[in-house]
Amino acid sequence: MTLTETERIATTSSARTRRRGTPGARRGWLHIVLIPLALVWMVPLIMTVGLSLMPPDNPATQFFGMLPEVFSFRNYLTIWDQNPILLHLLNSVIITVPSVLLVCLFGSMASFALARLRVPLKALFFGALILALILPMSSIVVATFRILQTMQLYNNLLGLVLVYTALGLPFAVIIIRTSYLAIPLETYEAARLDGASAWQIFWRLYLPLGKPALAVVAIWQTMMSWNDFLLPLVTLGDNNLKPLTLVPLAYRGIYLSQPGALFAILVLISIPVIALFVFVQKYLVNGLAGAIK
Repeated sequence: MTLTETERIATTSSARTRRRGTPGARRGWLHIVLIPLALVWMVPLIMTVGLSLMPPDNPATQFFGMLPEVFSFRNYLTIWDQNPILLHLLNSVIITVPSVLLVCLFGSMASFALARLRVPLKALFFGALILALILPMSSIVVATFRILQTMQLYNNLLGLVLVYTALGLPFAVIIIRTSYLAIPLETYEAARLDGASAWQIFWRLYLPLGKPALAVVAIWQTMMSWNDFLLPLVTLGDNNLKPLTLVPLAYRGIYLSQPGALFAILVLISIPVIALFVFVQKYLVNGLAGAIK
């Protein structure tokens, strides 16, 4: 008895499926690998939150030292009473928001110029941006300190905003330029033939189409500006100008008499960034996928 052509195709497809495994089975194995990795990654987060709830008068812990035996919110009340948290939070916002806006604006403009305009020494500029991206932060601290002193911007939030803007531009240009290059060149040429200027093409065409890449840059710049510890420590001497990331310095010491308060302030610093990442992770993934393409 001979098989029909349809039966042969069905049999061959079934055999290939058995050999390769079904998509559901592959996802199952992937989850088996990723879930333990996610749990391992969450250990420091669980320990930080747990120890922030440890009462000052009862430092006993359980579950491998990650959780206190008795839970209490007294550490959060302590840091609220001992520090002007709202002032430090406002300073962090003043530093972060302008730097994000400036990086997105200047980065998108520079990316458009490098992607579509005739710029002399374009390859040299792009290579310099890549070199700036790989430089460690510690290698430029002294130079940054001297420059801010010369410009009379030491102990000034504006100086820190300008430094973060300069540091964020290389990453922004690389990501946004890649997304602009993905836009067909015929679109740019058609707009030029219609009489649009370079500024009009950038503002009305490329900037809206580059929103996913802009979202990636905005998220990355927010995390860098908000979480940074070294530059505020070096460039800000006035306690009233210090951001939230410098508050843990008040609880350092040889004996560390208030470890719960230290972990509590670390939790407060992390909450805005974690909340931002949870709400915009879809845009982050889409933007990175678009930039890679």
